[in-house]
Amino acid sequence: MNPETPGLWARVLVRALVTTAAGVMALGFLGPGAAVLVTTLAVLTFVLLWLRTRALGSAAPEPYPDTPRGPERRPPDGG
Repeated sequence: MNPETPGLWARVLVRALVTTAAGVMALGFLGPGAAVLVTTLAVLTFVLLWLRTRALGSAAPEPYPDTPRGPERRPPDGG
């Protein structure tokens, strides 16, 4: 992880805010034990997603390269 990557600190800040919000909401609704569990699971999710992107590399191939990305355009006559 290069600290010079554009937008890195914004992503880290947003992920920290999401994790904190999840913990605070769980604390309010479910109690301290659940808040710790929810916060831990949120952090673990972000870490695993980060490790996955590092393992795939920046030039990861498309999972299904032959599949069109949008709805298929057909002529009005159904041809």
